[in-house]
Amino acid sequence: MAFRVRHLWVFLLAAVVLTPAVVWAQPGGSGGARVYEEQLRVAIDEQNPAAREVGFDAGGWFSFAFLNYNDVGGGRWRSLSQFQLRPWASLNVNAVHEAYFRGLIGWDVWGSGDNPRWWRGSEFTDTVERAWYRFNLSQLIKQETGQAPPVDFSIKVGRDFTTIGTAFVLSQTLDLVEIDVGYEQWKLRAFLGKTLHHSDNLDQSWTIDSRQERTFWGAEVSYSGLDAHRPFVYFLSQKDHSSPSVWNPGKQFDIFNIPGQRYDYSSSYVGIGSVGYLGTPDLTYLLEFVGEWGKTFSWHGVDSQDDICAQALDVQLEYHFRVATNPRVQFEYIYASGDGDRETSSTSTVGGNRLGTRDRAFNAFGFRDTGIAFSPEISNIHIYSLGLRCNPLETFRFFKKLELGTKVFFYHKDRRGGASGGDWTLSNDSSWLGWEWDVYMNWRLTSDLAVTARYGMYRPGAAVGGQFDKTRHFLYTGVVLSF
Repeated sequence: MAFRVRHLWVFLLAAVVLTPAVVWAQPGGSGGARVYEEQLRVAIDEQNPAAREVGFDAGGWFSFAFLNYNDVGGGRWRSLSQFQLRPWASLNVNAVHEAYFRGLIGWDVWGSGDNPRWWRGSEFTDTVERAWYRFNLSQLIKQETGQAPPVDFSIKVGRDFTTIGTAFVLSQTLDLVEIDVGYEQWKLRAFLGKTLHHSDNLDQSWTIDSRQERTFWGAEVSYSGLDAHRPFVYFLSQKDHSSPSVWNPGKQFDIFNIPGQRYDYSSSYVGIGSVGYLGTPDLTYLLEFVGEWGKTFSWHGVDSQDDICAQALDVQLEYHFRVATNPRVQFEYIYASGDGDRETSSTSTVGGNRLGTRDRAFNAFGFRDTGIAFSPEISNIHIYSLGLRCNPLETFRFFKKLELGTKVFFYHKDRRGGASGGDWTLSNDSSWLGWEWDVYMNWRLTSDLAVTARYGMYRPGAAVGGQFDKTRHFLYTGVVLSF
């Protein structure tokens, strides 16, 4: 657990090089920031020490990120310096009892007047990011009897990051109870949980955007008995308990505000898909199809709710060339149905579905990399992306784990009307939303130190309103140090 001082000079050098970078990006900036946050989360969660050898362990991560972008909707450039400290501790007793805790102490330093929520300014965060206990009954029986039982069973209680399927529909931190059951090649996972208090909402209407209160429950069955494929099927349901804010600092700017408007987007999902490889382990794939239904209050809705009926599809392919520099070519197609009468938003209540009609816009709580500069919500959209990544200097020891990559995205609407959540600038009738080009670098210098950078440029299409038809830029740089 000793802090590795010998790596500090590298960290300081990286911070000096990366901090002054001049950068740019999308309206609001939250989408681009989430791409970085998801990358950071994966990097940290993959090193989850709870599965390490028996005993107690502790440590932490320090991360620094700098983001800067041009907010076309707000008519200004915005910059953010983000400092985060994550202390953690884990306990593992004979693989029967496992416990894990991780806190987050963060300081978001916005440039003067740059916070999109202008009434907040710079923000300090201190929260419990992970805190759970898991009991493994199968391991207990094995230790008591000397034989493994035919059925694996474990239960987890607490706060943890949760997904279902391939995270296309759900990718959230929840307070939950989760049960895992395994029999031969079959696995069942079921959970019941709730979102963190007043987290950012799927609904970006002014009165409700930061007041999400939802309960989730779901179950997934997967089969690993095939050599090249792991098929799965799942059910997920969520109930919206969010209450709108009485005090609304943005109300004076909300020209669509409707007195008495009610908010409730409660939905269920059935997903089916598979992950694996096609013909050769070098060609991997991911396939997931989702159907959605439920009830929602439409725009101007006060007394009655309307039906939800939507669908979505995600297809990914990646081919790994077994040659020098390890080049990997990726292709992805994402489809999410839209609703033509959603005037200015594909996800929000205000500006959303027309009262008395079926809402056909797909909306969920998952994550996909949809580009850092545009970063649209996965609703009323078709996205085609093509990428290439490699390790160009793998023969040099210091640069062995340096990865460079690029991606290009093409976007167009499924239906006329609003797209990309609360971005009301995308409501022209044209279906062409534009394209984006990203370049990125991921470099693990040592086992304790990683550096990342990504730049994206989005060129709007004809669906974007006239004065907002401007190129958007976004760049972030980050450093993560573990100890």
